[in-house]
Amino acid sequence: MIRTMIGPLLHGILALSDGAKNPRLNPDTITGSVTLFTLLMAIAVIVGVVTKKLKLPYTVALVLAGLFIAIMKQAPSGTELSPDLVFFIILPPVLFRAGLLIDVENLKRHWVPVAVMTCVGTPLTTFVVGLVLRWFLSPDIISSNVVWVAAFMIGAMVSPTDPVSVMPIIRSIPLPKPVRTVIEGESLFNDGIAVVLFFILYGALFMPIQSTGGGLGPNQSQPVITADTAEHRHTIQGTDVSMSHGQKHGAVVDIWAGILKFLGHTGIGLCIGAIMGWGAVCLMRWANDPVLENTITVVLAYGAFLVSDIWHVSGVASVIVAGIFVGVLRWSKDNAKESERTIIPFWESIDYIMNSLIFLIVGFELQFIGVDQLLDSTVIMASIAIFLAMQVARAIVVYPSGYLLGTWSPRGGTVIMWSGLRGCVTLALVLVLPDNIDGSPDQLKQFVLPVVFGVVLLTLILQATTMRPMISLLGLPTDPKDA
Repeated sequence: MIRTMIGPLLHGILALSDGAKNPRLNPDTITGSVTLFTLLMAIAVIVGVVTKKLKLPYTVALVLAGLFIAIMKQAPSGTELSPDLVFFIILPPVLFRAGLLIDVENLKRHWVPVAVMTCVGTPLTTFVVGLVLRWFLSPDIISSNVVWVAAFMIGAMVSPTDPVSVMPIIRSIPLPKPVRTVIEGESLFNDGIAVVLFFILYGALFMPIQSTGGGLGPNQSQPVITADTAEHRHTIQGTDVSMSHGQKHGAVVDIWAGILKFLGHTGIGLCIGAIMGWGAVCLMRWANDPVLENTITVVLAYGAFLVSDIWHVSGVASVIVAGIFVGVLRWSKDNAKESERTIIPFWESIDYIMNSLIFLIVGFELQFIGVDQLLDSTVIMASIAIFLAMQVARAIVVYPSGYLLGTWSPRGGTVIMWSGLRGCVTLALVLVLPDNIDGSPDQLKQFVLPVVFGVVLLTLILQATTMRPMISLLGLPTDPKDA
């Protein structure tokens, strides 16, 4: 049966990989886009059925399927990963669903360890990875006078644990509530810190001081990218960034300005999410129609992100808070039972579709990066070194925090340490780097892209597949009192 399904599927992939020969299969057309979406979901369905039988993590199986298609050089055209795809299509529903269903009582009870993992763990990972990566950045890759800035920028790039990668794995494994809450909370809230750290360092590397007066442009809270290679400029949400390594023109990284900007952007984003979430709850109570309420939540998830982007503030914070508001306020009423029964399966389905798309596309990315680049000895060594540095940084935060706060045992700490999966957020940030500088290919991006992709693959394939065996081996209890 599976063979009869795979045959037409492979034929469809072959046809879509050369959509120029058939306009109806061109992903730039509406028909081609629908065909591409249907094909990707068909692959996801087959992978889902197979993983149910083989008891493999679904997301890992999707990545492996994407890698296999990429190695065969049959990835459909139009499936290249982009920052806009990640931040404007994939993240809003994933974050909203997480905020909608997060256990708020447990989050309030364990907010201190979540804050420690987010506010201490993210900068520490940036620092440790930067220290290690510095020795792989030769002068032909990056100018020596900004090499440390570049190293720490890449450290910030790989510092956030990815909610898209973490959530599906954690939901399928029985864990103590404190451990689960910390893992989920960290993956939700550390993206904002990592993105701000990345753009502070990005500004120091590429932006002359006279364009911003600091090093972080006023519109850099979210990475929306367009490249104007004719004039050798790079635009991030309207901020014009000169692209020339080592030409800082006296640029200074104003850390305090960056921190204040981050706090301001996050605070305004939280307010936007709260206001829109409260308004959506009022509409849902007034409508009292589960189908209409589902539509309202979709508008809220994407609308909160888009409104925050228009105001150049944190869309991540806005969407999470909007989801929490709906989850806490809408279901507190007696007449919300039917709504709850409808909305949860609805958002589970959307979450499943988004995860299916992004993990297949992550696998396809190998075709656009190139197998030869990924298997380069320096790239392999750098990827392994960064992977080990990330584990060391997490261990430095996790084990002392568990001991001092008394929130988890060493066994629970081991699971938290090993749960730091990376994914589409990290890949989106590396794609922010300019393709060209002064008319020539950027050597930094050419080196960093396969290295970061290798790190993401290591976390998804190695860590995700060993989470369940590790928990069984550790004998981690599911009773929160024993965590």
